[in-house]
Amino acid sequence: MPLSPRNYGQTLLAFMLVLALVLVGLDSFFFLREQHKHDLEQDEKARHELELIGAFVVEPMLQQEFSKVEQFLLQWGRSTQDVMGIHAFFPQGLTLAEFTRDLPTDNVLRVSTPIYFEGQHLLTLEIVKDRSLSSAPLQRFKRDLLIFSLTVTVFIGTVLWFLLRFMAIRPLEREIIRRQQVEEELHQAQVLLEDRVEERTRELTGAVEDLHREVVERTRAEHELAAEKERLMVTLRSIGDGVISTDIEGRVTLLNKAAERLTGWEQHEAMGRPVEEVFRLIDGETRCPMETPVTRVLGTGHITMLASQALLIARNGMERDVADSAAPIRNEQSEMVGAVLVFRDETEKNRMTEDILKVKKLESVGVMAGGIAHDFNNILAAILGNIDLAIRQTSDEEGARPLLESAKKASLRAKKLTGQLLTFAKGGEPVKHLAAIGEVIRDSAEFVLRGSNVRGDFHLADDLWPVSMDSGQISQVVQNIILNAAQAMPDGGVVDISCRNVHQENLAEDSVNYVRIVIRDNGGGIPANLLDSIFDPYFTTKEEGHGLGLAVTHSIVAKHGGRISVESKEGLGTTFTIHLPASPGERLAEEPVVKPEKVEGQARILVMDDDEMIRSITQNVLDHLGYTVVLAADGQEALRLYRENREAGTPIDLAIMDLTIPGGMGGKETIRELLVLDPEAKVIVSSGYSNDPVMANYREYGFAAMLSKPFDVRELSTEIDRVLAG
Repeated sequence: MPLSPRNYGQTLLAFMLVLALVLVGLDSFFFLREQHKHDLEQDEKARHELELIGAFVVEPMLQQEFSKVEQFLLQWGRSTQDVMGIHAFFPQGLTLAEFTRDLPTDNVLRVSTPIYFEGQHLLTLEIVKDRSLSSAPLQRFKRDLLIFSLTVTVFIGTVLWFLLRFMAIRPLEREIIRRQQVEEELHQAQVLLEDRVEERTRELTGAVEDLHREVVERTRAEHELAAEKERLMVTLRSIGDGVISTDIEGRVTLLNKAAERLTGWEQHEAMGRPVEEVFRLIDGETRCPMETPVTRVLGTGHITMLASQALLIARNGMERDVADSAAPIRNEQSEMVGAVLVFRDETEKNRMTEDILKVKKLESVGVMAGGIAHDFNNILAAILGNIDLAIRQTSDEEGARPLLESAKKASLRAKKLTGQLLTFAKGGEPVKHLAAIGEVIRDSAEFVLRGSNVRGDFHLADDLWPVSMDSGQISQVVQNIILNAAQAMPDGGVVDISCRNVHQENLAEDSVNYVRIVIRDNGGGIPANLLDSIFDPYFTTKEEGHGLGLAVTHSIVAKHGGRISVESKEGLGTTFTIHLPASPGERLAEEPVVKPEKVEGQARILVMDDDEMIRSITQNVLDHLGYTVVLAADGQEALRLYRENREAGTPIDLAIMDLTIPGGMGGKETIRELLVLDPEAKVIVSSGYSNDPVMANYREYGFAAMLSKPFDVRELSTEIDRVLAG
């Protein structure tokens, strides 16, 4: 801001005030110094007066003229104007003389001195004097200093004012006027510049807005392009088929996730490599290298499909069945700039197709086996029944009885064979009976190992608990595992087979008593990566295996309420462990006593079967056992005969019905109507399909008991007696 005369006047006034303060400060200094000097002189004067008084009173004090001394001191004090008080006292503290004058002042001087004579302390004198009476010259000095300082300040200020007025202010005023003119010119130039800047700013703002719109449009286009590219990449990397794209020279430019997984190559590793190196194909039949579809596309420019027998060899050597196609990539001018290969893993699909064919074949074989087993059981029923009757009607002396016994054993062995056929054909629910597990294990293992170079080492506890089981199915379980163990030791070896009871406190996960079966071999073992798959249907490591043995084994054990586990290490063998629920509190039934003689009129029994041979042999056996027999070929006839005998007063006491009647009403359908007719009816179901669910759960369908064909006289007699007695 430019300086004006007013501003200079303010500055001069401030300077004069500072100068006045400085001079006042100097006056104060000189005054205080003079005052201190005056005080010292007064103090010295008072001491001198005391010394004179002391010299005067020494002689009277020595003569002990104390009154004279007191009179002198009081007279001196009253006669001296500036003395305000006097006090004389002995060394012992006793007062000799004391004088006080009342004067209202605070400015006093107090001086005391002891009086000695030849070292003897005679008296102490103390006087108090008024300083104000002697400070008049000092006050005049102070006034003179103040007047001098004010005079000097006014003089210097006046001189400075005239000097500034004529030597500085006028040139300063001219400079101020000049600066005001310059500021006006600068203001006009600034206004002009602001107008130009505003105009240029409008132009730049328009250009910036145009540029911003262009940038926004370009950014949006780039974002749309990036989003489209990202969607394309996400799509390519998300689809299940492998995708490989190449340039015009057949070098890889892109692999999606599926292609990385199937080929074993990461995209950054495969970039720029020839497609033949990344996508290696061989002929599945000849094992010869195959030309990639990309090569044919780049050569012909047409879409190409891959042959069905092609195998893809991954980077780690894994082989996969693949199906693929390749197509050219063209630019906007329809020029070919590369090729794209799309392929998928067909291994699982082909395996499933083969498995379906296997299943269909097995189902066909199973249906045939079931039909053969059913018919064979009917034939065996007739053979076994006739042999059993012949044994009972032949005396020991004739020599034919041993032969008939051998024929009966052969028939019973054939019965077990048909049971295995039915298990294979149907895989149904087990028909459980309380049995000795040790005998089943030993018989099954010895049957499989008979004639091989593998020996079974048995460790079966003597006190094994009975097990409620389907002996045929459990035998199949043991045979499957023993057979696998024997095949794992082609050069021979030992299969260790043990079985013992497991108390419920040894198994924390439940409270059921078990028998534990452990079958251990010392073969080559099972690789760790295959252990989780060995119970899967159709999983096998054998070239000629069908993959059903362990799957059926697992199913049978599970249907018996048990569990099976496996442990194996390559080179150290395999151990299968089976737990089956046991019944420690139950006892195996004693062999029933068959009636030796024919007893007439005990009960009336209805026999329903579509096979005349079965009806005939069953009638002969029942006649031999002393029962009255009524025969029916199907369910309708059985219901009619049951009703007629009931109305005639000769009711049917027991019915034995075949479960299946081809083209007619079988036992399952007949019993529903029969129970409506007679809710107290007692019916035994009989069938050659021993694994049928109705046979396993016969009570749920209303039957009192069941008989599996073929059955001998003892089995038939036992069930009849039990049902009639119940």
